[in-house]
Amino acid sequence: PALGFSVEQASLSNPEGFDTTQPFIAADRIVFAVRVMPLLRGSVEVKELIFEGAQVHMLARADASANWTFPTEATAEDQMTLEDLRLEDVRLIDGVISFQGAEGAEPLLLQDVDAGLSLNSLDEPAQLNAALDYRGQRLNIEGTIGLPRAMLEKGQTPMQASLRSQPLNASFDGTFNAENGALAGRLDARGDSLRHLLAWFGSPMAEGGGFGRYSLTAQMAREGETTALTGAAIQLDAIEATGNLTLINQANGRLRINGGLNAQSVDLNPYLPAPSQGASGAGVEVNTAWSADPIDFTGLRALDADLNLALSALRFQQMNFSHVALNLRVANGAADARLTRIGLYEGAGTARLIADGSGATPRIAVEINAENVQAEPLLRDAIGFDRISGRGRLTASLVGTGNSQATIMRSLRGNAAFAFNDGALKGVNLAQVARTVQAALSGQAVGESASTDFAELAGTFTVADGVAATDNLRMLNPFVRLEGRGLVNIGAQTIDMRLAPRAVNNAQGQGGDAAVAGLGIPFRITGPWSRVSFRPAIEDVVQDQLRNVLRQQDGASPLSRLGEALFGREPAATTTPAETPAGETPATPTTSETPAPAAEERPRNPLEDIFRGAINREREKEKEEPAPSE
Repeated sequence: PALGFSVEQASLSNPEGFDTTQPFIAADRIVFAVRVMPLLRGSVEVKELIFEGAQVHMLARADASANWTFPTEATAEDQMTLEDLRLEDVRLIDGVISFQGAEGAEPLLLQDVDAGLSLNSLDEPAQLNAALDYRGQRLNIEGTIGLPRAMLEKGQTPMQASLRSQPLNASFDGTFNAENGALAGRLDARGDSLRHLLAWFGSPMAEGGGFGRYSLTAQMAREGETTALTGAAIQLDAIEATGNLTLINQANGRLRINGGLNAQSVDLNPYLPAPSQGASGAGVEVNTAWSADPIDFTGLRALDADLNLALSALRFQQMNFSHVALNLRVANGAADARLTRIGLYEGAGTARLIADGSGATPRIAVEINAENVQAEPLLRDAIGFDRISGRGRLTASLVGTGNSQATIMRSLRGNAAFAFNDGALKGVNLAQVARTVQAALSGQAVGESASTDFAELAGTFTVADGVAATDNLRMLNPFVRLEGRGLVNIGAQTIDMRLAPRAVNNAQGQGGDAAVAGLGIPFRITGPWSRVSFRPAIEDVVQDQLRNVLRQQDGASPLSRLGEALFGREPAATTTPAETPAGETPATPTTSETPAPAAEERPRNPLEDIFRGAINREREKEKEEPAPSE
């Protein structure tokens, strides 16, 4: 036999001190039945406890009081001690459970709850099975409570639980403290998309690549709002890392992550906006403009972090780094990555990157200080420019602002400098250009096979509005000195440089005097990065020659200076007949008194000599060719 009741539209109010306008529990129908014979022995065996269409409103306060704890006025003498409790059929059908924690916080809402509890004894494990909707996802939960009596007496009990859902599959095997809610044990969690998981938790990320399949295995200890993960093994997409982490639920609603991780290889490309070259993957595609696709850093506002990362290999677009020690801080929507140690193209150095998504317009800042790096692979992977080889130093400090890659590149400002040694400038033989215009015009000094070896190539740049300007570019080469100035338009991916190579009779290279005088033809490097062209700057030759002559001929009139520069110095003026004394015949100069030819007296004009030599050679060829037969 059983003793029980069935009631419809039932409700139970909150305890004193809580909101009395809202019941603790209300149900469309409640069925309760206990077995009679065990009750006579002091045991409670619940045959049925069914809540249909129940709504349970759970409230908790900061002082640890809760509305599901009901006070009693019974004395110790007449208070019944529950020695045994058995639950055969306890079910919640089509229920709703809400939990309100801190005052004003968004309540936790579980809907369409179907749950069942099975308990043979307070000292034997209890089984829980439930299916419910949370934030639009269906969850299936299975759990085992090792010591149910500890749950009633606010003690600690072994606990096992598993959760299955589309965004998350997780399991826990450890202990639960009913007094303070602390958990400690082994945690295993995994899913197909971390991006979908964060959106499900209420911290959505902007659309983009990466943040797909994930997994976490660790020893977990959670108390209050802090969760510590030790011996963690983390996998995200192709990234595998190990270490220790601490997760804190902050009062501002953002998750904070502290700790340290070690990883073998990290490829950042899946997490970056698609570059302008699409899938070609060649660093910067210099045949096209920078990408105008929007950049969204709002995902940085979802969490705060202070992480120390040690990476064996790091890949960013086509750039490769090794032995990376990185400190990453994320706060208020901005990320600050400090690379305190980095291996970079056979060299080493430090770097810092700031990505600021706290405002309406993203900002990016980068600093780099690298020593003994290989120039050719670095520049090829960084900006797709492979015309310079050598080993040396590279420093830069740049800031850009904009909503896309294109606007950021056009807004860059800051400074940069480099100094490469024992390399080559590919595509042109400046030594040959410096010696003759004919070689340049005939194509002998320019082409894929042409190159200029150098002992040192260095310069500093000032960057404003995406344009890098320099007036101190220099190159030292045996028998060639080079000075340069000009612009590198990073935003437009173009270059316009004026180089002044000089052929000198000095074989001293690196560390030599860049100002050694010599014969040379200024040179222009112009065009887009993908189709750089080299040509002699003939107009600059004339201007430089004029300036040199003007400096040397102080006191003469501008007209005479120009004439002397173009045609040489005039012979010394003779006396006119009116100035000759009467009756005297002007003396005829002897051979020894004959003045030197004008060509010997005027200063040498290298440009004029080059063209005169070229013309004379053409005339000699014409004389040697036989006349055509009639």
